[in-house]
Amino acid sequence: MKRLYPIGIAWLLCVASAAGQEPRTEITKWQDGKLAAVSITFDDSTINQFRIALPMLNERGLPATFFVITGEIPGSENRPMFVGRPIMEIIRESAKVPTNKDNAYERSSMLRYLGEIQRVDIVLKNFRPNSAGGLIDKGQFAEFDKVLALLRESGETYGLKPIAPVRSQEDGRPPAIHPGGLTWDEFRQAGKRGHEIGNHLVSHAHTPGLDEANILYEAMKADEDIRAQMGPEHAFSIESSYGIHDARVEKILVPRFPLTRNWVTDEFMDGIMRGDNRDPATMKKEYVQWQRGPRTATSLNEMTGWIDKSLATGTWLVLVIHGVEGIGYEPIPAERLRAYFDYMKANEGRLWVATFRDAGKYARERMASTVTTKQSGDAIEVTVTHSLDPKLYAFPLTARTTVPAQWTAVNVRQGRTAVSVPVLRDGSTPYVLYKVNPNAGVVRLERAK
Repeated sequence: MKRLYPIGIAWLLCVASAAGQEPRTEITKWQDGKLAAVSITFDDSTINQFRIALPMLNERGLPATFFVITGEIPGSENRPMFVGRPIMEIIRESAKVPTNKDNAYERSSMLRYLGEIQRVDIVLKNFRPNSAGGLIDKGQFAEFDKVLALLRESGETYGLKPIAPVRSQEDGRPPAIHPGGLTWDEFRQAGKRGHEIGNHLVSHAHTPGLDEANILYEAMKADEDIRAQMGPEHAFSIESSYGIHDARVEKILVPRFPLTRNWVTDEFMDGIMRGDNRDPATMKKEYVQWQRGPRTATSLNEMTGWIDKSLATGTWLVLVIHGVEGIGYEPIPAERLRAYFDYMKANEGRLWVATFRDAGKYARERMASTVTTKQSGDAIEVTVTHSLDPKLYAFPLTARTTVPAQWTAVNVRQGRTAVSVPVLRDGSTPYVLYKVNPNAGVVRLERAK
């Protein structure tokens, strides 16, 4: 899958009109000509995201993206697993072959499975999956050999078991099993309300410590369940758990998914990830994805300040929220979330609130588009095309076309769709804003009678 898109020309000047004016068209940076965009994203699919935050969003008509852990959902076909050689073969081999850079990822993947999924006490007490990737990078293998020796000496036989997942409680994270339970049907209802269900792996594994086979199992098996339960429109975005920036994992996952929240890979976009304190106003590229992660102690003033900064700079603000009202990692109090959503709603005239998927699609389509405009008698004809995969990229764009001064309203038709839009003014320049479907034929603009 092609991942990088050229910095396209979003607009072209056009042929002179009969009145001597030049109708011209551009695709606005954000939908409906709004100044900035914000995507509200949630990680870990904990219960209060859906019992508290989701109703607030629905009341205000604000869409969000929920990155869900699929192996915990009743009805999922794919449960947490170790992919590789028989576990006892690996354990016995460790008596003769010390852990090294060639076998460390396989052993780390196996130990993570025994500890986090099967809850084997020896592993739980002696192995930290979240530190495994760093230890391997530094060539520090003593922790692996210690726990492998203890497994050999235990006299137990270890193998694969069909066990429901139990997530690590490191960093205060709750157990994986949802309090009260969440279902695919509940996620489908959210999808019908305009929310996106994204991929947060089968079991929230810390992928920098996994080998390629187990990284792919976590990501691709979650993708299978999302496609089966939600449909292909939700198999677009992935967030590899723990917000990693690991280059090895990036090479494995980026080619396989249209959009990742871990890495910004588009040539036309700068990325400021969580923990990066650069100012989006200092970035030079056409688009800036600015990720901020509100925590329990983050004030409402700081959170609304992110919105204000985005509006001032045209930035795509991506909010990364985990816990809500006491449940989950760094939970945000419900009242603060309610006030924050109210602030977004109050700024909706200037701020586009979009799912992570939709904002990403819009930016890519705009930057890859070619726009032509021509006078055709008393009408103006506009065509928008791009070369992106039409199965993935058919999101409506917003066009801004200048029109003759005497026009006060315009009939816009593309195919069988027809709407009437008012003429707006930018100083002395009259123009109209309207939706256009790329690669769907000519848009015809005529003066409304």
